[in-house]
Amino acid sequence: MGTRLIRLLCALLLVCTACSSPASKDSTDSTDPTDPTDPPKRSGPCVAGFTCTTLRVPLGVDDQTLDLAVAAANNVDAPRGVLLMLTGGPGQPGVSLLARVRNNLHPDVLREYRLVMFDQRGTGSSGINCSSLQAAIGGSDFLTAPAGTVEDCAQRIGQGVGYYGTPDTVEDIERLRQHLGVERLTLNGTSYGSFTAAQYGLKYPDRVSSLVLDSVVPHKGFDPFGVDLMAATGGVLKAACRQDPACTTDPVADLAWLVQHGSVDGPELLESLSISSLNTVNPSLKGIPATLHAARNGDDAGLKEFLQSVSSKGIGYDVLSAGLHLATLCSDLRIPWAGGAVSTLETAVRRLDPKQLYPYDVQTARQQLIVDGCLRWPAARMSTYPAAAELLPRTLILHGSNDLFCPVEWARWELAHAQSAQLVVVPGSGHGVQRDPRGREAARAFLLG
Repeated sequence: MGTRLIRLLCALLLVCTACSSPASKDSTDSTDPTDPTDPPKRSGPCVAGFTCTTLRVPLGVDDQTLDLAVAAANNVDAPRGVLLMLTGGPGQPGVSLLARVRNNLHPDVLREYRLVMFDQRGTGSSGINCSSLQAAIGGSDFLTAPAGTVEDCAQRIGQGVGYYGTPDTVEDIERLRQHLGVERLTLNGTSYGSFTAAQYGLKYPDRVSSLVLDSVVPHKGFDPFGVDLMAATGGVLKAACRQDPACTTDPVADLAWLVQHGSVDGPELLESLSISSLNTVNPSLKGIPATLHAARNGDDAGLKEFLQSVSSKGIGYDVLSAGLHLATLCSDLRIPWAGGAVSTLETAVRRLDPKQLYPYDVQTARQQLIVDGCLRWPAARMSTYPAAAELLPRTLILHGSNDLFCPVEWARWELAHAQSAQLVVVPGSGHGVQRDPRGREAARAFLLG
């Protein structure tokens, strides 16, 4: 089950030396005279029908550069231009997922657009591999990293630790647009990819034809404690129970009891439930209410099996880089306690309202990776964002009603902060709506409309 889940997760989500990042001096040839603005160079073997190249971009530290893999479909004269697909995480590569992502697109879209994917900085051949951190948490958003692993990872990345934020990737996308020789891009991003797409749209609205934002991460105001996410769990579990005739219990009360009585680790359960809501796993959440109820009544064998099998532990850095995940989030979120400001963190924790976290608790909020990890991450360069508060490009927002990674309220917020957008909420669907035939059709209709 664990191996199967990892493969499923790879299919949705959404490389360097074993212990060092390309951001370090010894991993970059500082004598290379190639200018970062040179056109992409032809790379290795590629998926049939695509041409693979590398795009050299400045890291942002001294004269260091990164080579980002790019795969572009060979239909260069596609009538509707370039469709750039953005993966999630942060920490997922692009080119290695090309074949799977292409299968999620309608054939009409592939004919009308030139599909392009690339490895965002810190992934693929420029991937950050913090081996001890990766082994401990895999691709998790929630699990607490063991002592020393976070600090070791930041040290391995070195001087470039503050140059893996989303605004840096936005500039890489702009360089990619120029290298492709097109005036505008259509961007399609899932999960964190939706955040990246929106940030590009905010900074370069005139260079965007349209946006597809799938399983939305809001472009402003993201909460590192995940209050909205935890609060949304109750509604999703109740809705799932109503759709299952075999569900006769109250899964929300059962979950709350398990958390309050210490029968389960809150962040671990939060992660497993979120993964279950992936459209490649169990978006209907079938069987989960019964598992929670049995555990509350003393039979926790099913719950233990669930937590062990539905986990992102074991995922390699070439699938989702844990080091890049922290580097990006700790920069993007401008977390005030980064760099060890414990008193600042504890003040923020005391301000949390337990009622807003139900069926989880304050301890669950405090122990999550983003919170605890960024406490131990160095206070490096923070991300800066465009002043614009509203998306101007034509936008489709796709969301699944059962998404436990990104609550549907985030999609509604995005709709309210976009000038020309439509929202499609797919009932019973989970995270990654374009893997659902209904979401795929909605994207086709929008992109060809």
